[in-house]
Amino acid sequence: MAESDSSNNILNISSKLKKKISEGRILPKIYELLISGLKPTILSYYDHLDDALFNMAEKAESNELQSDYFSAMKEIRKKKDLMLRKFTDRIQTVFNKFNNSDYKFFPGTNDTTATDSSNIKLSLIDEHELDYKLAISNMVGKADTHLHQQLYAFQKRFSLLAGGKELKNDQIPVSPFVIVESFARTLEHLVVTGTVELIILKLFERNLIPNLIELYHKINSYLIEQGILPSLKFQPLPEAANRLNSASANSNREIKKEQPSLTNNDHRLNYNQNNQVPGEYYDENYQLIFDAFRQMQNQDMISSPNTYGSRVDFPVYDAPKINKALLALRNIEINSGDSLQPIFSPTELKNALLKQLEHSASGKETKRVKQQDEDTIDLVGMLFQFLVDDRNLPDKIQALLAKLQIPYLHIALQDRRIFSNKENSARKLLDNLAQAAIGWNEKNDKKGKFINKIKQIVYVILNSDYNDIDFSGLIDDFQKFFNKEQKRVYVSEKRTSEKALAQDKILKAKEATAQILQSRMKKFYLPKNITEILLNSWASVLTLIHLRHKDKPEIIDKYIKFVDKLIFASVQNKKVNATPTQIKNVINHYCEGLKLVAYDEPGIKKKGLELYEQLLEINDLKAIDRKFEHEYIHAVKLFEEIDENAEKPDIFNYLTDNQIQNKSDTEIKHIEDSYLDTAKRLKPGDWVEFATEQKNKLVRAKLSWISPITHKLLFVDSKGIKVSDKSLNEVALNFRQKTAIIIEQKPIFDRAMIAIAKKVTTKCNQVN
Repeated sequence: MAESDSSNNILNISSKLKKKISEGRILPKIYELLISGLKPTILSYYDHLDDALFNMAEKAESNELQSDYFSAMKEIRKKKDLMLRKFTDRIQTVFNKFNNSDYKFFPGTNDTTATDSSNIKLSLIDEHELDYKLAISNMVGKADTHLHQQLYAFQKRFSLLAGGKELKNDQIPVSPFVIVESFARTLEHLVVTGTVELIILKLFERNLIPNLIELYHKINSYLIEQGILPSLKFQPLPEAANRLNSASANSNREIKKEQPSLTNNDHRLNYNQNNQVPGEYYDENYQLIFDAFRQMQNQDMISSPNTYGSRVDFPVYDAPKINKALLALRNIEINSGDSLQPIFSPTELKNALLKQLEHSASGKETKRVKQQDEDTIDLVGMLFQFLVDDRNLPDKIQALLAKLQIPYLHIALQDRRIFSNKENSARKLLDNLAQAAIGWNEKNDKKGKFINKIKQIVYVILNSDYNDIDFSGLIDDFQKFFNKEQKRVYVSEKRTSEKALAQDKILKAKEATAQILQSRMKKFYLPKNITEILLNSWASVLTLIHLRHKDKPEIIDKYIKFVDKLIFASVQNKKVNATPTQIKNVINHYCEGLKLVAYDEPGIKKKGLELYEQLLEINDLKAIDRKFEHEYIHAVKLFEEIDENAEKPDIFNYLTDNQIQNKSDTEIKHIEDSYLDTAKRLKPGDWVEFATEQKNKLVRAKLSWISPITHKLLFVDSKGIKVSDKSLNEVALNFRQKTAIIIEQKPIFDRAMIAIAKKVTTKCNQVN
């Protein structure tokens, strides 16, 4: 429906309707319609549930399981009325919240993303709870998809009842989300096993959608009668709904006719139901894709029933014919030699296959590909199109993996669980190869060991009978190869991080030394050569002591006290001069310190004697002609007067404006924003792509280590060699200036399925 239509309807609310809304006469009637429509359905459901559990008990494989089913039957019979009452109470609570403009109907659920299973925090949920949440999410998702037209009308009409607030599905008090959540929460009153609880939900799912169609139509009809957006264009009329149901039934019959019966050894996915095997990690995006395909096909049947009907009458290509055609295309790919580029692009393969089928067809009889096979061909094409467009993969790796489209299509036509089961070995192999290749580049693979390993795997798959490919074995073989390579990388990374840690420790020690010297020197005018002793040779001593004895403050304190003693002995015009004994102690300590930093013995004696005579003279303990010309200077002024080109003490880098500064980070502002948050969330193992000063040159680097001292982030290449080290502020600045992006770590198959699901559902909504 055009936006203007909605707007006009809202603007033209009659005074009579305004009065009904303000008086609260509409919501109670909707609640009454909802409950009166749901009660018979739920009561009937409980009766069927009792029968279903009894049948399961009779077929139970163990006494324990049989006992669970019988116990559940007794529990449900006893508490059926209670659960029904709790269900209606929860619905009533939802309506009350809606009336009070509170759209968070169920605390503990994601407010506006209740049907998005990707929001479930998997790491904190046990297996049963995960299955439970996924079952609910599945149920709501399917209902939302099948009832999208009615829900669209609800969104617009209930938004009007909410005062113009744009509502989402889970904020509508009659939505599948509200019904499913309200029902699911009644299960807390039952004492049953987790398995039985999931069975109860699954059986409820079978009853939900068929019984909501008529109920939703009644509620929307009532809202139309009340003058709430009566001309809403997207409202499906009864005739259209009947045609849609009829088309769906025809489609289901056709699929059922084409679908071979499933046996224990037949792992092809049944298109009509979620035939999930226990222990599989189900990809819900496949269900979204499948539902979108079905809806678009149903829409085609409604809009062009004659054309579609004649198409259904065509005989179909049988499996051997398709296999033969695929083998012919595979041979063309194999005969292309060692070319990195695949012969057929993802967008070309379907047409090439259809032409091959037509070429091999006998006589003039027109045939077609089965609908579910065509869907699979399209889905594999979209999967590999995503792969060749994926910026995570280097170009040469993309091209190599694209050669797998023909064998993967062959596999998918035989076992569609490659899409639905995240643990499928063919799927996992593609994920592993793509993940390992993220940081690859030719420069670091001069001997071609990595890319040749990928080639080897690709050619093994291409040249094998698809039924005989040991994908688990290929995964193990590649993992052994990759782990062996990673051991070398680990050693290199360890050396790089150890070197960085050593540098950070030195930096920290120098910062500590700078703070000590600055705090003790800043108040005094000292002889220039004494200042240089403190900032050069003694700064080295203090740095070394901090490195060697960081956990022994009593030892460090001994060398810090030398600074105070030397300053005391060096200052003129004191109230009390230093004694000869004090000066001797200073000299002894000075010589001891110089030994630590590897001064030679003659040099130490010479420096010690010179300092001794100077301190005697400063403290009026030497009655001979003055040998020293004492130039006194304030320590801070010393740095201000040193020429920029003059050689400075190393510690000068850590003493500026009375504060220690990180030289590499002084010009970067600290900004608390989302980019800094992103930088903080980086963890070792994450890959980041940085732009370089060279035009159009990008460098990929892995975060290898975060310094516990400076908190700098160390980035390395695929060989474990340092690329750069950056502060959090520097990395945040890179993100802010778009000169760095994070390479997504999610498996490529998962990312492809998410992208495809989004694409086809968007297209489906546009068509509808």
